[in-house]
Amino acid sequence: MRGLLYKNFRINFSSCLLILITAFVCCASIIAVSIVSGADFIAENDGALMFAVLYYFVFMMPSLTSNLLFESDESRTASAFAMSLPQCSKGHIESKYWYILIQYLVVLFITFLTDTVIYGILGGTFSAAMMLVLIFCFRLLISAIEIPFVIRFGSQKGIAIKGLVIAFIVMLVLIYLMFGDISWLINSDDPIKAFMNLVKSGNIIFPISLFPFFSIAAYWLSCKISVIVFRRGAENYEQ
Repeated sequence: MRGLLYKNFRINFSSCLLILITAFVCCASIIAVSIVSGADFIAENDGALMFAVLYYFVFMMPSLTSNLLFESDESRTASAFAMSLPQCSKGHIESKYWYILIQYLVVLFITFLTDTVIYGILGGTFSAAMMLVLIFCFRLLISAIEIPFVIRFGSQKGIAIKGLVIAFIVMLVLIYLMFGDISWLINSDDPIKAFMNLVKSGNIIFPISLFPFFSIAAYWLSCKISVIVFRRGAENYEQ
């Protein structure tokens, strides 16, 4: 497993470097804005929303670069090699799941450090720790849904299917915004702050507390499904 994991990092070194550079640039921008503008920017100019967008973009990078991880194996030769390994296809697929998870965890660590720094800079008036955990779990869940389709149907079709999944999630959010109780959002000028206050109020604390366990379980189940569908997906490769 360690050898396969090393292979993934070695082959995709440029992707890993891109993720780290993006994380540091975005997080450095957040720290710089916090130093220059202070707490007033968070309270008056939708600074929290800007921070949320930057943080979310950082967490998107492992998912965006993961397609390159699977594209390199979309050939009959690479599939035959994977199935001839001592760990067989199981180890081959699990190493890729560990590779993506490690990337997410590294990004989570960097963003947590950033949040700690800006928490001190802003005098304890703003913390995005809970938001970071939710973004991490959400992106992990998206990857859990996406990867089996990529392995089964190829990276191009997998991207299209992921788009459909995201569109479905957006549709559910829109339905909630149209018919759900959004008084907490309407009565607030800052949607991010309103959401964090809703979470802290305790009204949805139980489902929110279950979300990390659900996303981790979905990621584990996704890995098991990918191992099963890998051979059938390999049969569709042209070369």
